[in-house]
Amino acid sequence: MTIASASSSTPKELLRPRGPDLRGRTLLDRFRLDALLAFGGMADIYQALDLRLRRRVAIKALHPEHGRAPDQRRRFFQEAVLGAQIDHPHVVPIFDHGEERALGGEPVLFLVLPLLQGVTLRQRLLEPAMPIADALRLTIQLLDGLAELHKLGAVHRDLKPENCLIVQRHGRDHLILLDLGLAKVHTGPLLSLAPSSAPGAMIGTLAYVSPEQAREQPITPAADIYAVGVILFELLTRRVPFPGTTALEVLSAHASEQAPSVTERAPDRGISDDLEALVARALHKNPAQRPASADAFRRALEVTAGQVAASDDGYENAKASLTAWRDCADHEALVRARLAAEKNAVWSPLVELIEIATDAAGPA
Repeated sequence: MTIASASSSTPKELLRPRGPDLRGRTLLDRFRLDALLAFGGMADIYQALDLRLRRRVAIKALHPEHGRAPDQRRRFFQEAVLGAQIDHPHVVPIFDHGEERALGGEPVLFLVLPLLQGVTLRQRLLEPAMPIADALRLTIQLLDGLAELHKLGAVHRDLKPENCLIVQRHGRDHLILLDLGLAKVHTGPLLSLAPSSAPGAMIGTLAYVSPEQAREQPITPAADIYAVGVILFELLTRRVPFPGTTALEVLSAHASEQAPSVTERAPDRGISDDLEALVARALHKNPAQRPASADAFRRALEVTAGQVAASDDGYENAKASLTAWRDCADHEALVRARLAAEKNAVWSPLVELIEIATDAAGPA
């Protein structure tokens, strides 16, 4: 689910909420809901104005049917507390929470979050193939934020490209982990907030669930490590390791089949042996054989990213530049061309060519 004001090509006025339409309402006499940004199976996201602090925020309003049962309400409150406890650049913070009545008298639980502008990692995957260095950089940021969540004794349980938002910070891609609504607290001071559930209840998105989730066994932070492995596999190959055609087929593959190698799926990408081995380790069926923690996985990827950077001749960025130029994304094309030229002067004419072309075209 997206928490963004500019991540969808659909005009806001054409979006329709799946829950009660709260546009125009003011929640708790403070948060005025101006527009619908996104919708999902459990909640709708609105752009709002905090009338007290005079700032734009996002409101995540849970659909009433998901806020009736005590366990569902506890899970919602746990998400609010988790988000309020985390102060990390790669995890979305939560400013506040509350409860309001919809027009039919149903309770609507809501969270107050920052209003972010960006695109999801899923949307980025729909673009031309991502350079390996970029894939590693974004995965490192995801692991950095995930490590903070694990330190609080929680497992995210629903890591997927849709829950990773990419915003621009200082002209660079900056990943922010979203949606702690399915997080499971398994240890630490927040354990008392955790709703009861079966030890290995299958919660999450099929393409990214760990073998232990597929087998309905107890899960640990290693389940999130596996999901990050799936995301990295997808960033490198543009496909998940176990696409399947039915839910049973996907679950069975996660539970018992060895993941294909990234070089097998993307033989022309020039993926190093070290990176291939690291992805395979993250996708190991045995949780104990995966990287020991999100921090350990991040450190290993940083070493690999350094090796990729050292061998970078600018080709990947030059290729991405030409693709962006073909798609009329002139700014992106110029940024990529300059990055390529920084690595290898042979790409300097590409920078000059794009600069001349874009200057001649004039402002859009």
